[in-house]
Amino acid sequence: MPEPADRRRVLAATVAPIVAMTDQANTSDLHEACAQALEQALDTYETSDLAGIVSGLTALEETMRTVPRARRLRGSVALDWMRLHAAVTTTMAGAAYDQGRHSDAMSLADRAATVARAAGDGPLAGRALTVRARVVRQHNPAVALQIADAAGRIAGTSPARALVAGKVSASSYAAVGDVAGVRRSVAHAWKIMELLDSSAQGRPGFALDTYSPADLALASAEALTTVGVAEDAGPHLERASELITNSGQTGMVISVYMARARAALSRDRPDPYEARHHASRAVTLSLQRPAEWVARLVHDISALATRRTGHDMDDLIATTSPWF
Repeated sequence: MPEPADRRRVLAATVAPIVAMTDQANTSDLHEACAQALEQALDTYETSDLAGIVSGLTALEETMRTVPRARRLRGSVALDWMRLHAAVTTTMAGAAYDQGRHSDAMSLADRAATVARAAGDGPLAGRALTVRARVVRQHNPAVALQIADAAGRIAGTSPARALVAGKVSASSYAAVGDVAGVRRSVAHAWKIMELLDSSAQGRPGFALDTYSPADLALASAEALTTVGVAEDAGPHLERASELITNSGQTGMVISVYMARARAALSRDRPDPYEARHHASRAVTLSLQRPAEWVARLVHDISALATRRTGHDMDDLIATTSPWF
């Protein structure tokens, strides 16, 4: 697998010709090229350096904004460009959130949701709003739940609705210690997942049109662990680990290790050595893909370890602090 720097160049090499062809290419060919560049970003999202993803998509988003105006697109062609514009901006919002640029993430998510709704794409609009909800959740879980409710209604019966229930609503209830709310959201998300066709479940990791059972299992485990019912979280975490550990999706593998570390500290008899083992593996993997969200989790888990066992993880904090 190529190093992150190589993957940055792959995306840059994909986007650069698009910018160059903006004035000459016909609209259909240009749209196809932009769609392929977005697909490249999505395919490598979990393994690439996020700064490279954002750099490539920023240039792509500029094209998505200027072409419809310059060519005065109308009708179904204009709607197609709006949907693709919303998809690009939603991906940028997710990457900005993972980088810790929360203000930018909210602005991009709002823009993506507005464009997606104008284009008639409710599921994409709902998915964009999950980014806003995740930012807000850190400061006001009650408002995050309101956003999640709106996102779920907009998303309809789509994979995005399972994402909203399992990742956003469940974690927001967990943030206020509402065990019943977490369990209800997790159960609701799995009911939605059961109704989805297998093609709508996709592979683990960041996506726009799919939501993997692996992602839902991980989100369920994280919310249940956070709210203090580690016994309920166990089966979900085992399922997530089975589906993700050998997937090659670096970002998701890191998330599994961090979830395992938290779970090891949240049991009735916490194990600081197991927790350190999992957290250390996560940090080692993250060296090739440093991100703010990993640094934040390391700080949180170290604090939890100190409270529950008297053992800290100051060395891992020192390694990841520059990622903030």
